[in-house]
Amino acid sequence: MTVRLLFFAFPAILLSMSPAAAQSNGCTGFPPATLDLDTVLAPIQRDDALSIPQLTRLPGRTPGPVSTADSHVLGLTQARYGEQSQVSALFKTMGDGTYCASASKLTISFGFQQRIVHVAREIPAGSCLHGEVLAHEMRHVAVDEALLQEMMPQIRSRLDQVIAEMAPVRSRSQSQAMAAVRRPLESAMRRIMQEFGRERDRRQAQVDTVEEYERVSRVCNGEARNYLPKPATRRTVRQG
Repeated sequence: MTVRLLFFAFPAILLSMSPAAAQSNGCTGFPPATLDLDTVLAPIQRDDALSIPQLTRLPGRTPGPVSTADSHVLGLTQARYGEQSQVSALFKTMGDGTYCASASKLTISFGFQQRIVHVAREIPAGSCLHGEVLAHEMRHVAVDEALLQEMMPQIRSRLDQVIAEMAPVRSRSQSQAMAAVRRPLESAMRRIMQEFGRERDRRQAQVDTVEEYERVSRVCNGEARNYLPKPATRRTVRQG
């Protein structure tokens, strides 16, 4: 099972053009903007300190094929992914007091900022079941890494197109001009994040199947039964 946490950041850096360029009366003469796109893949952290009930109650768990109310979680992979962007812009002060602005550089990092793999603390390290649960969680990790590697060229291509379509803007203040410069990038990144999240959910669901949950309940001579809480009614075994 996986948990996803998203974050966005759009700080801006303001630069000034040379006095000669600022003497122009129109929003022309700006150099083309450049793109610096960085892939982020945080190292995997391991944490086996949480119990089965704690993992089962962890907020934000992605529902699997079995109702969360009727299952126990033996393992979990948490992943925080998102993007951070900086936009540098050049400005011209016009004769009427307005400003022309154009993006000069977009610096963007995209990927997984945090990754934590859990195996429930009740399961002894080195046991058969511990190995099975950890192997399952590492399949989630592999799905994330493959998706990121596959999508980064697509993201670069789309951002290159956004930059190519960016035009200088004119506004009454630098802050308004900067907001207008950033707007196409923010819109594009929202769409990219939504598409990335949907595709990630689809691929991760192929790991968390009913057949996989049934398999883990039977492997290692049914070892999972030794570590489950003893509720009044029987619950289905799940892993992340």
